[in-house]
Amino acid sequence: MTWKLGAKGKLIISFLLAFAWLTALSPLSATDTYYSVYLLCGLAGMLCMWEQFRNPRECPQGHKKWLLGFSALFSLAVVLGNYELFEPLSVLENLLDWVLCLAGGVCVGYPIVLWMDTRIPRQTRISRREHPGRVFWGMFLAVAAVDLAYLFFARYPGVLTTDSLTTLQQLLGDEAYNNMMPFWHTMTVKVFVELGLLIFGDINAAVALFHCAQILFLAACFGYAVKTMYEIGLPRWALMAVFLLFAVQPYNIAYSVTLWKDIPFAGAVLLFITALYRILKSVGTKNYGPLILGAAGMSLWRTNGLLAFGVTFLVLALLLRKSQPRLLKVMLGVLVACWFLMYPFLTLLGIGQTHFVEVLSIPLQQIARVITQGRTLTPEQTDLLGQILILDRVAQVYDPLTVDPIKYEAFQYGNQEYFLNHLWEYGKLYLQLGLTYPADYLKAWIDETKGYWNGGYFFWIYTQGIHENVYGLVASYGRNPVASLYAALFRYVEKLEILQPFTSIGLQVWAIVSCTLVNALKKRKELVLGIPLIVLAAGLWIGTPVYAEFRYAYPFFLAAPFLIAVTVWEKK
Repeated sequence: MTWKLGAKGKLIISFLLAFAWLTALSPLSATDTYYSVYLLCGLAGMLCMWEQFRNPRECPQGHKKWLLGFSALFSLAVVLGNYELFEPLSVLENLLDWVLCLAGGVCVGYPIVLWMDTRIPRQTRISRREHPGRVFWGMFLAVAAVDLAYLFFARYPGVLTTDSLTTLQQLLGDEAYNNMMPFWHTMTVKVFVELGLLIFGDINAAVALFHCAQILFLAACFGYAVKTMYEIGLPRWALMAVFLLFAVQPYNIAYSVTLWKDIPFAGAVLLFITALYRILKSVGTKNYGPLILGAAGMSLWRTNGLLAFGVTFLVLALLLRKSQPRLLKVMLGVLVACWFLMYPFLTLLGIGQTHFVEVLSIPLQQIARVITQGRTLTPEQTDLLGQILILDRVAQVYDPLTVDPIKYEAFQYGNQEYFLNHLWEYGKLYLQLGLTYPADYLKAWIDETKGYWNGGYFFWIYTQGIHENVYGLVASYGRNPVASLYAALFRYVEKLEILQPFTSIGLQVWAIVSCTLVNALKKRKELVLGIPLIVLAAGLWIGTPVYAEFRYAYPFFLAAPFLIAVTVWEKK
């Protein structure tokens, strides 16, 4: 006689494991980790379990293994990202918590993606709407008004950090151009700064002019996305939610007046995937202009953007080579042009590319962890590492959350030629240490990248003011009711734990990957919208210098609302 577990029994066990998952992670509520994100996922998983119990639906054949695989990766990410909760695993209680957390994570993740697979997309009730132009201009003007008021009443002439000043130094001729600060972003800033100097004769007004242009560009990208969601028939409450995310979220307001390459780059990513969706789904007309502008901005304004665009083109070429020849020809033209501008053209101008040390963030951090832990090194390994690192400094400056102290205080830049001439030896050394001390390598990678795939952390998101400089850039705003209103909004939003999911990088990444997976399983064209975002995320997983830098992940926060919306709803 065989004993089968009924639907009610499975529900009870799944609920208990999900509860055990939340309990095992509950100590995180007293740390810098966003426990609210896990709580949100746990509650969502339980609701989806209940829905599946009441209205059971079978996922199509072959989908289940993919959904289970995604759920297992989600669970593993949570356990690895919080490995300190389960150390040492030799203690029976810790081992039991580890096993229960792994099982509970699957029980949380699987019902959510199963619900997505069996219950979406949902057809919108409205097949045609009459006034998309009004929606675009309403969104554009509302966002522009909010951000321009912030610029002129609370942050004039804008926010400038050391990175911002490096860009200004290059375009004003005080430092040679290089692609560490992407050259084409610097050229974009230069157009508006030089125009501002010509018109106003003042560097503060010139920088403010660039920020005005950036505000208008972002407002147009937001308006284009919301207009698209309006045209495919999204319910008004969903449109209002996206409007509030774009217009009122403090990080969107603060970033609109900050001179960083990451800001217009994120807008370009949103513009590109919106235009791509409109072309693939035949929404409206005249979409190729925004597509080209978004693709060019994505490819030229940040060094990893060209790779993301290239991979997206390859996926489209494999899936839609027969049905979208015009789209592929346009994208190929943009890809070739941007590649030429990024590499051969910059070489002709004598402009250097990104320093190779930037690519070695994770390996440097892993080797530094081995040294910091006092692991045994052979004389040959010590001698080889001593050629590029000040070994006595490594343990003193090592920070598990960022590689910058190692790069700037322990790496011997004067010996980089020696490193390049002995790449094979250093490659072998890296593999040897990894095979000898795999736990150190794994923990170093987790601590350096966890912000981009785990729940979320309290880490600075935006900054304020102007860094000390020699150009006469000074903050020129005083106390006024408008500035006080913005300050109150920022403080209020920061204090509400219920809003932490909206600043969780990991949650946005999980949402993007799950939407892409479900769209792929359903063979929907929407799957290509997630490709550039996943490529950008993977780049952070293998080469980030800081564990949870929000601005590096800003494209996810702008694109995720649109990607989720077009995954959940489909035009009638």
